[in-house]
Amino acid sequence: MDFSKLEQLEKHIHIVSAIERGSAFGGDIWQTGLGQEREVFQIVQIQVDSIHDKVILRTNSLTEVNQDYPIFIRLRYRNILFKLERHEFKVAGDKLFCSIPKDAKALAPRTTERYVLPFELDLSLSLKRFGRTMKDMAPQLEVRVIDISESGIGILISGANREFLRPYDHFWIKAIDNKPLNREIFGTVLYVAPKGYFLKKQDVRVGLSLSTSLSWETFSNLKKQCRIILSA
Repeated sequence: MDFSKLEQLEKHIHIVSAIERGSAFGGDIWQTGLGQEREVFQIVQIQVDSIHDKVILRTNSLTEVNQDYPIFIRLRYRNILFKLERHEFKVAGDKLFCSIPKDAKALAPRTTERYVLPFELDLSLSLKRFGRTMKDMAPQLEVRVIDISESGIGILISGANREFLRPYDHFWIKAIDNKPLNREIFGTVLYVAPKGYFLKKQDVRVGLSLSTSLSWETFSNLKKQCRIILSA
């Protein structure tokens, strides 16, 4: 992550709003202890109680978190980042309790709207991932599109393929809704986040950043089918 691109969130209400918006996308907790080895824990559920200024983070495991050292929280939405000193959080089982931070940084909000497609539309996207190594021959994968913007696409990947894409992987988009594109689109994976803590299939949401925009015709046709418009 390029920390130089993060901006300070100036007001408390902006921090609350950003964390609330990011609660669906998960994130990570990391801590560097006495041995100088970083421990990383995946956040799989976020609950925000704005009335009492509290946040509850549920993770895959917090058994190794040491209350004697500070921790860092990074949410995938806008790469929200904040630090908690040892007296500012409490660990209980797989949950971490803390107050909404007074200081936080994040990427600037997007300037374009995001269009959410009906789930029953079952719109597919054909994607070819770049190999991570010389011997990695990744197959082409069909995934479900859940939202679009001018320069990004949100997709859903089944639990069986949840390791197919990782943050910062590169890919080519070959087709949308089984219709080959006139020109393939290159892109980068921005985030891979759990869709929900209690899903049996363990589906994941994946955010794709595109190097070039969708064609105007394709984008317009998809916009016409959307039900919800998100501003960030």
